[in-house]
Amino acid sequence: MRSMLWILSLGAIAVAACTGGERPAERAQSTGQQPMGSLSTDSMQIGGDHMAMSGSGMRPMMRAHMDSMMRMSPGQMSAIMATHDRMMSQMMDRMGSDMRGMHMSGDAKWNALMDSVKADLAELPGLQGGELASHMKAHAARLERLIAMHEAMMKGI
Repeated sequence: MRSMLWILSLGAIAVAACTGGERPAERAQSTGQQPMGSLSTDSMQIGGDHMAMSGSGMRPMMRAHMDSMMRMSPGQMSAIMATHDRMMSQMMDRMGSDMRGMHMSGDAKWNALMDSVKADLAELPGLQGGELASHMKAHAARLERLIAMHEAMMKGI
């Protein structure tokens, strides 16, 4: 099962790399998606590919990403840390944009959790071995709470 996830991850990266010849706006038009720069609140740009990232789409995609990372060896985690950092940064930017679009500001709990996730992203690339694996588990838990909090705010709960 573990090797299957690794193979699927590599396949997804290869497919993403193969679509790089078109400009994003042309690719978006040919697939019926919005071009980069005119993203709706139901989507987000990650690594050049258009992926659902808000509402009910954010949590399953990020959970799958984090579940995949939890199954990796620390060496494999280190190898994809730049991709993880980029995904997290883009997700947090999207969350901020969603909140600004609804004229919301984060409360103390939101700000503290966001700061913790940002601190994780600064710390994780410098870790190795078991230390990286244990910190990644704590990071995944914080990320899950952040996504749940964002979803609740967007629903007005």
